[in-house]
Amino acid sequence: MISLSILFSGRGSNALSILNNIVINKLNFKVKNVVCNKKDAPGIELIKECGFIPKILDINSYIDKTKYNIELGKILNPADNDLLVLCGYMSKLPDHIIKSYNGNVINIHPSLLPKYKGLNTHKQVIFNKDKFHGCTTHYVTNNIDCGPIIAQLRIPVESSDDEISIAKKLLPNEHKLYFNTLKFIEKGKLNLLGNEIFFDGKLLKDPIRFT
Repeated sequence: MISLSILFSGRGSNALSILNNIVINKLNFKVKNVVCNKKDAPGIELIKECGFIPKILDINSYIDKTKYNIELGKILNPADNDLLVLCGYMSKLPDHIIKSYNGNVINIHPSLLPKYKGLNTHKQVIFNKDKFHGCTTHYVTNNIDCGPIIAQLRIPVESSDDEISIAKKLLPNEHKLYFNTLKFIEKGKLNLLGNEIFFDGKLLKDPIRFT
């Protein structure tokens, strides 16, 4: 069984969804660590109610971020088969931690990458009058939101939508996409070799798409 660690910073919605699916045996992973880097994050109490005790490593208490990342690496303590899952983790993961997982670090981003890397994706979708919005799962590299893309799910943007309504519509679809991505990993269907993804033994040339 693959051991899984989760990093989150805020409400922990995707983290909670993953953990709930593990509790009810819809996902088959061993939870090794749940770590939050904000001591007042709303998701902490929700995850406790789910039966897990998050480890708190408050990034704001570190003047030197290098020291914070050293402590984070010690807490995570990855083994060869471990997976690290980012769920709204609002800090750049250092290269030494990514390498310690042999690249097996997954993130979900609320846009159809490569569009709208970084923050304020919902606002940009509305401002640009996009017809579709969506989310993307990808492997994490040293460049933010630039790693190899695994899968995407898109939803239509209605003329009545604003950034709040479209974010609300997208959130349950983020849960769905993360679940399906982790199910592929659980079943051994996804492999990262260098900077390329292989799905069922074949090079993944385009993202796996869900609707």
